[in-house]
Amino acid sequence: MASEPPIFPAAEYEQRIDRVRALMAQRGLEGLIISSPENIYYLCGLDHMGYFAYQALVIPAEGDLALITRAMEAATVRDQVPHLHHLGYSDGQTPPPRRADDVVFSTVSEEGRAGGLQPWEMSLGVQTREPGTQPEPAAAPVSATVEALRTLGLERASIGLEQANTFLPAKVAQGLMAATPNVRWHDSSGLVDDCRFVQSPLELERTRLAASISDSMMLAAIAAAGPDQRTSDIMASIYATMFRRGGTYPGFVPLVRTTRTLQHEHGTWRDDRLRRRDLLFLEMAGCKHRYHAPLGRLVFIGSPPRQASKMLDVCRGAMESAAETMRPGVEAGTVYSAWQAQLDKHGLHGYTRHHCGYAVGIGYPPSWSGSGVPIGLRAGSSMKLRAGMVFHLMSWLLRTGKGDSFLSDTVVITKDGCEWLTTVGRKLYQR
Repeated sequence: MASEPPIFPAAEYEQRIDRVRALMAQRGLEGLIISSPENIYYLCGLDHMGYFAYQALVIPAEGDLALITRAMEAATVRDQVPHLHHLGYSDGQTPPPRRADDVVFSTVSEEGRAGGLQPWEMSLGVQTREPGTQPEPAAAPVSATVEALRTLGLERASIGLEQANTFLPAKVAQGLMAATPNVRWHDSSGLVDDCRFVQSPLELERTRLAASISDSMMLAAIAAAGPDQRTSDIMASIYATMFRRGGTYPGFVPLVRTTRTLQHEHGTWRDDRLRRRDLLFLEMAGCKHRYHAPLGRLVFIGSPPRQASKMLDVCRGAMESAAETMRPGVEAGTVYSAWQAQLDKHGLHGYTRHHCGYAVGIGYPPSWSGSGVPIGLRAGSSMKLRAGMVFHLMSWLLRTGKGDSFLSDTVVITKDGCEWLTTVGRKLYQR
């Protein structure tokens, strides 16, 4: 079977690995083990949903990389990243049949081998256990990782491990450290993420495509809204548009909330109907080749409140003020201060947010900003902006006591300032 064409050319991946190895050298690391799906995708292009189980990419200071997954992912690895040394671990076997009529016998298999009961190779790695027994999920992943370290000559090395990563099971990490007494372990959380913050021109092409999909998704959602319309139908319009525009499943489900669920920060649609005077909160991200471009708008169902236009002006002014400060070398805290200053100017001194935006890019469920807490445009942050950074810029004015408004867009830092990638009008929407 032919391999799938890589998302990026080989030279792009080589440059990324070189940047990671340069940071490894600065920290005195001879090896690095990463397990977040975003970072693995970034460095080699592996794109699948099997990351719910332990997987890891082992990067030595020089030479070939090793990939560890469940054995059942072998076909995906073969087709997507055939150049990697793959170690597959099996966490169980297909259980024997309980009755004779559970089995279908044949004289010759499809591959021309001898007939009889032949367990399908893909079933290897499907964990099975009897009810009431304790599973042992860590032994096989640990053994495969130790074997990778031995193969790469890292049994006595100084190795970094993404210890803050959501997808590193504690039992695997503990088992790995216990099985390698001669390894000097270091927390390398954030090392690869730091490389990912600045997107290359080829990455930005995907982000721009994602932004155009986001625009279409948002316009479809607004068009589907109105009194007595079901929020589930709005969500259906979003998903249909997403896929018809060439997007794929996003790292985070689109958020469709009403007045009754407005404060559910990460809640989404219920099977209810919109009412007149409802607020409809919409936030979503198109996704292209795992790159995201979030976008958010607020829609008034029926007649908007008297203060809606004024609050939108404040909300939009704060967002645009923040955007005007965004350029290479500016600190993230300065961007937040520009946003907050506009609120203070209009008498909202007591209203603050934990950030006015955060970095986005590669994402897998359950997040479109990568694993863990996103890197935000927060008060007091000394993080300096760089050209090629992409942010979900946000302006929230919800439950202020003076009215509600919400806008969010994806922007990219350029050499001269920032560019808006999502383009849906930042105006008052009434349905």
